[in-house]
Amino acid sequence: MKRLLRGNALLYSVAGFASLGQFLFGYDQGVMSGILVNDRWLSLMSYPNATMQGLVVAIFELGAWATTSLASWCMDKIGRRWTILVGSAVFIVGGVLQTAAVTLTQIMFGRLIAGFGIGFLSTCLPVYTAELSRAHNRGKVTVFGMSINMLGYTASEFIDYGFTYVDSEWSFRGPLLLQVAFALILAVGTTALPESPRYLVSKSKDVLAITTLANMHGRDEDHPDVTEEYDEIKTTLQMEATLGQPTWKEMFTTYKKRTWIGIAVQALGQMSGINIVTYYAPKMYEAVLGPGNQTILFAGFTALVYFSGAIIAAFLVDRVGRRPLFMYGSFFMILWLVLMAVFNKISLGLTSAILVITFTMVYVGTFGITWACVDWLYPAEIFPFRTRAKGMSLAVASNWLSNFAVGLFTPPLLEAIGWATYIFYAAWNLVALFVVWRWFVETKGKSLEEIEAMFADGAAVTSTTTSPRSERENDSLTEKPSVEQIP
Repeated sequence: MKRLLRGNALLYSVAGFASLGQFLFGYDQGVMSGILVNDRWLSLMSYPNATMQGLVVAIFELGAWATTSLASWCMDKIGRRWTILVGSAVFIVGGVLQTAAVTLTQIMFGRLIAGFGIGFLSTCLPVYTAELSRAHNRGKVTVFGMSINMLGYTASEFIDYGFTYVDSEWSFRGPLLLQVAFALILAVGTTALPESPRYLVSKSKDVLAITTLANMHGRDEDHPDVTEEYDEIKTTLQMEATLGQPTWKEMFTTYKKRTWIGIAVQALGQMSGINIVTYYAPKMYEAVLGPGNQTILFAGFTALVYFSGAIIAAFLVDRVGRRPLFMYGSFFMILWLVLMAVFNKISLGLTSAILVITFTMVYVGTFGITWACVDWLYPAEIFPFRTRAKGMSLAVASNWLSNFAVGLFTPPLLEAIGWATYIFYAAWNLVALFVVWRWFVETKGKSLEEIEAMFADGAAVTSTTTSPRSERENDSLTEKPSVEQIP
């Protein structure tokens, strides 16, 4: 791959292939939504109640949460590329177990193991693509990679729908087995991916790091763009090395602003209510359309809108910026969730069904354009290299705990309070709007080393005056606000 492609062609190819891990993430989240309304699966599992169905869905998130800290250790010890390989291998085991399951306990165990694998992938992949990219396209490349998550979700819905025409247990085993095939492709292909140049520099593999940077730039190894970025990375990592290995305690003391921002962005993204749709769209549509495989088909179209929104985000994130997307997204999602609640409560026959489906699609499109991918990019940007693995681990752990709670409690909420469930999640969007306005900083157009200089913690104070780029651009950097200056 590296000999055939250079520059942006190589960068987008690597990001796209590595993001098969995100495809697995989205696929496994979405595939159960169709299976939960599959009569053969329900019969085999003795018709589990809403709480048990929620547990089947949510235990996947619990598994992913459990391996986020281990993923950070692997990222620092064996590198970003091999962490992806470990995650895909573990996922394969979980996928096989899900496919062969004949009891609820067995399928939950398989989803738990698959979640372990996704914990590695979801922690590593945003960091990997962010570190391969450059300041002007980091948002586009990372969000493009994350949009593959939505493609996986979309594929799972249409695959679920297609398999409804299979008159056997393969109507649900087939979709579960396909995820194993996707994971095998990722595991084999990962061996050909380049390692992050920042990780290579940290391990004193400077020659290989320069070669990787040159390939990503599409330039010769002695080109000024390549040497400038290498010098900036080298200088920053040398300064960070003087601080030694970071501890988990340090994340909540020295780097507490970044840590809480990382935790908040991931938690609030999940509490926006999106997983009402990604996990339970067919069941939601069943309430207004009645039983039948058309509910899975409509869920597929909803997923397609979701994926389209994520593609739009890839083109907006480096132009509009991170904070505006977050804020506009939260504002409009409040409106759509309230309207979804209204038309779930008011019975207008077919009109209610049409309006619920319409506003659900508008809602997921809005989330796709704004929070869906950008909340994964943001924590991958704001931490310095020495704490990036731990910082991303804490952020992703927050995601998976929130995800677990949403997956577990949404079915009982829908049964207990019905339409008011949407108001509950609308309130969380109001919280998100305030938090972003009050504490988030803008990272658009800044290199990872420049973002480091915006924070008054760790090595940042030193890096503002001694990094190569800051020496040449001292005036412009001093005009950029620190976290404490953001209102």
